[in-house]
Amino acid sequence: MAYLKSNDLFGKLNPESLYEHVPRPLLIADHLMTPDNMGAMIRLADNIGASEICFLGSEDEHRLGKVRRAAASSRDNIRWYFYDGDDLRKIVPEGKKIVAIETADNATCIYDTPLPEDVAFIVGSERNGLSEDLLTQCDMVVYIPVPGPTRSLNVSHAAAVALFEWQRQMKCRMQMEPHHSSLKKYQHIFFDLDRTLWDFDAAAEVAFERIYEKYNLKSLGIPSAHEFHEVYHPLNEQLWVLYRADKITKDELNRTRFVLPLEHYGIHDTDLADHLSEDYVYWSPRIVRLVPGTMELLEYLKPKYHLHLITNGFQEVQHTKLSGSGLEPYFETLTVSEEVGVKKPNPEIFHYALRKAGAKAEDSLMIGDEMAVDIDGARAAGMDTLLFHPTEDRVEGECTYEVRSLMEIIGLL
Repeated sequence: MAYLKSNDLFGKLNPESLYEHVPRPLLIADHLMTPDNMGAMIRLADNIGASEICFLGSEDEHRLGKVRRAAASSRDNIRWYFYDGDDLRKIVPEGKKIVAIETADNATCIYDTPLPEDVAFIVGSERNGLSEDLLTQCDMVVYIPVPGPTRSLNVSHAAAVALFEWQRQMKCRMQMEPHHSSLKKYQHIFFDLDRTLWDFDAAAEVAFERIYEKYNLKSLGIPSAHEFHEVYHPLNEQLWVLYRADKITKDELNRTRFVLPLEHYGIHDTDLADHLSEDYVYWSPRIVRLVPGTMELLEYLKPKYHLHLITNGFQEVQHTKLSGSGLEPYFETLTVSEEVGVKKPNPEIFHYALRKAGAKAEDSLMIGDEMAVDIDGARAAGMDTLLFHPTEDRVEGECTYEVRSLMEIIGLL
């Protein structure tokens, strides 16, 4: 294997052909302080073939000679300029999506997030990151997971990861375009609710913390709310299997699911179990926790499809989740097993939901997280299926599509 100069290698690969299909990205950096970072950003923008790079802040604050030296020949290859303002839409052309590369509470992992084709990436300053005002102007916020002990990336390194991940996604999208164009055209999308859109386990953890404190369960020998939930969870899952099979009633489920974990700690108190159950049923649907990507996915799908929900559970609980979470406006129909009289995976609940929606099975797609409950039942009703399976564990069964994150669905639909 012989050394090959980069110009010779890349000349054969023709990487710039990417821009025959997608617009060139724009790069923005907020109040960078060091000339080396600014020069590295200019060179990066040149490397990726960006349209230009904008530095937020005043030109007078910087040692431009050092910036030019750090940028090397790239300083003459690409437009770079300063903008002493804070309105991003004055520098970002209409139609471009602004994507922040930042650690923020609404950020999604860049490797699980379909990035826009027409994009402007923005990075924050070395010391303070992006301000809240700038973050609110962005269409999307992504973070880069860092596995090493130092949990922060140099700003130019972070921008490089993001830009080349964007390039990778664009090339993959171009290669997959023939496959996507042949995907079946659906009119109706049906979703499961719990653990597909609603983060059931995260909400339950908070509910357990509240009932743990309210009833002073520590004084009864239960070490923590988290441990109590860990004991409760598998017992509750077993009871739900029995409930779905019509072997126990709703009332038996509600009482027994707290009787059993209390007995695990040697506590035999059915009155306490009833109180815990009542409080849990009250709090769990009112503690809003959504699976990452839920709102972004629904915003994308709503103008294109008729959206519906099919869920096992109790009507009052599921309606409370929808009304309090902001999910309700996205869905035209809600089908709850309690109203139908049968539960998933019984195909009848899917037939009922299809009739309620005025939909045909062949024009519909069911999205859910449980193969045996959501996918097998919908498939038996003649629907195409999409399994949302965020873990790496292997699942036995058949589905039409499978994704690891909700945002991947945008790439399919």
